[in-house]
Amino acid sequence: MAKSVVLLLLGLGVLGGCTMGSIEPVPVESIHVSGISNTDAPTLLAEQAYQDDNHLLIQFKQDGSLVYITATLPSEPAADPTIFDQLIAQRERAPVAPLLEESQQPWPRPPSSALPLPIAGIVSWHEFRDRLCASITPRKPGSGVVVDFLQQEELFFYYDRQGILQSIPVHEKPPSLRIADTYRFSELLTHAKHVLAEYIALANGGTSPALLFNTGDGTDYGYPFVYANHTTGQIVFLRRLPLDLPPAMEQLSNNAKAQVLVHASFSQMGSTLMQPLGSLTRLFTLVTHKTKDTLSYKPVAMLQTQPVPPIAERPPMDPIQWERELELLVESPQTQGHIHYLVDGEAFFARLIDGIQSAQESIDIRLYIFDNDDYALKIADLLKRRSRDVKVRILIDGLGTFGAHSSESVTTPTNYRPPASMIDYLESDSEIKVRIIRNPWLAGDHTKTIVIDRQIGFLGGMNIGREYRYDWHDLMVELRGPVVDVLHNEFERNWLQEDFLGDLRVSMYRPGSPRNAPQPDNIPIRVLYTKPGDSQILRTQIAAIGRAQQRIYIENVYFTSDAMLYELAKARRRGVDVRIIIPYRGDNGVINRSNILAANALLANGVRVYIYPGTSHMKGALYDGWLCLGSANFDDLSLRVNKELNVATTDPTAVQEFLDQVLLPDFNKSVELKEPFPQKWSDYLMELLADHL
Repeated sequence: MAKSVVLLLLGLGVLGGCTMGSIEPVPVESIHVSGISNTDAPTLLAEQAYQDDNHLLIQFKQDGSLVYITATLPSEPAADPTIFDQLIAQRERAPVAPLLEESQQPWPRPPSSALPLPIAGIVSWHEFRDRLCASITPRKPGSGVVVDFLQQEELFFYYDRQGILQSIPVHEKPPSLRIADTYRFSELLTHAKHVLAEYIALANGGTSPALLFNTGDGTDYGYPFVYANHTTGQIVFLRRLPLDLPPAMEQLSNNAKAQVLVHASFSQMGSTLMQPLGSLTRLFTLVTHKTKDTLSYKPVAMLQTQPVPPIAERPPMDPIQWERELELLVESPQTQGHIHYLVDGEAFFARLIDGIQSAQESIDIRLYIFDNDDYALKIADLLKRRSRDVKVRILIDGLGTFGAHSSESVTTPTNYRPPASMIDYLESDSEIKVRIIRNPWLAGDHTKTIVIDRQIGFLGGMNIGREYRYDWHDLMVELRGPVVDVLHNEFERNWLQEDFLGDLRVSMYRPGSPRNAPQPDNIPIRVLYTKPGDSQILRTQIAAIGRAQQRIYIENVYFTSDAMLYELAKARRRGVDVRIIIPYRGDNGVINRSNILAANALLANGVRVYIYPGTSHMKGALYDGWLCLGSANFDDLSLRVNKELNVATTDPTAVQEFLDQVLLPDFNKSVELKEPFPQKWSDYLMELLADHL
């Protein structure tokens, strides 16, 4: 058959747990929930099931024929794992799928040790699911929670005025309802031992610790079967996926690659004609920086002639004196505002959806990528609806967006077919205005900012797409106060830049009156840029590395800047506690290999290197008491060439919250590198290429 069944482990202790308490009983009669339905495919119903140690055997009917499935349940990790075993084990805690075997041939006679596995019907599964969701839904009117059902659907649960639990897709909720929290369904399952035990006991009379749920999902996607074991705490979802990429998907990928080539060609010509000053500035910046970096290159190996000293006991750098130095380093004046950290997609997109739904005046989005996957379309549909009531403008980088359309997330539903053009999709049947950022000399705008009603700002590393919502570890910050006026003015300048005679329009632009007055709880914030001819983010962080006395903690997906590596090694050599977090796997294969050399070089100079298990897209750094975060990577593109936007502060509370909510949890999740990674000769070729990325 052209199908296979996939095992998705979302079991007890397998994914990070939430902070909720135990699941409390909820009367079933108070629950009225719209479920997740797959009406385009016939339902699969298991008829017989057996378990033999760590193997499952399931029989079901399809098109009148009996189909047999065998599966091997995950085993325990090794007793003394190496660093690579640890990384692989931690990565597999994410929803990764080993294959199951499927056949229309009958099983051989089940071994004597195989025990019949009780089967619970669809009604029991729905009651179990809805009871869990009801238990974490706040009773407070006007608020509810989002439950992510296995990265396929997000439902918003709330109690209506009659005290009945209701649910609707989160992207369709009324603006009067607020999202109080977001949960993965796996989190609910990990905190539902006693509820699960009740259903297992009802299904088999207490003779077996496990059962198999029929969920009612269809054949082409979804999760038609769920294995649950009360003794081991395992929850195993069974999913069917096509083995081969449909020809239509291959065609769409080829179309996206063609769009990249066409955009790159016309972008260069258009920039030369419509933005002659900006195009020449980009070219001059590229040539100047490459020449300067080549002549001033300092290899990290130069520092390895002496033993690494112990960590020195010194007071941190003076924040007041440092802010005075920043005034001389950059032209950007200090502003103020409030910072709230949004770690990972579930936190950020919940706030973004609330903000879009409650917008009264305007929504201004500036992104490197607006993807064309299923999740991006949900955000696009929400924006299209809101564009009938408020002004919606979207500014997206051409190379970044078209390039992203040629690939897809591994968690994308298999029946999904993206639109041929995301720009056409956004503009059709809507009032949205979209402008594509030109890429002269292949330079891009890597900034990610969203401003709503000129009062709420979002900034950080996330674009709009499935990877950012579900797959990657990443960070955005929600900003309020006068700093949002700065983000708004930056959007206006770049919006004008992509219009006819953009250089002239920008030169004539004058910011309007500030919308946001300072508040008593505001903190000092400085906005930093990478712009053609002005590498503020690089300049300030090089200076901060040189001033730091106690600690330098950095988490970034790319570490290819030779200048930054050299300065970090120097800082450790003078007794500063230098630690970095890089991902086990980033979003670029060339950078992944180059990161290996960077990690080994820093390790040889006493820097503590931590490997985050999985794909991280984080971009934040702490130098004693100065915090800097945003869209910029530690590579030459972000620090020299592309447009980037970071925010920085010396506020002690903001610094401590960043430590508590981001850095310390990620240090704990990561595996510290104690010995160098094995290197290949090709890694040095990758480094040469990465130095120009």
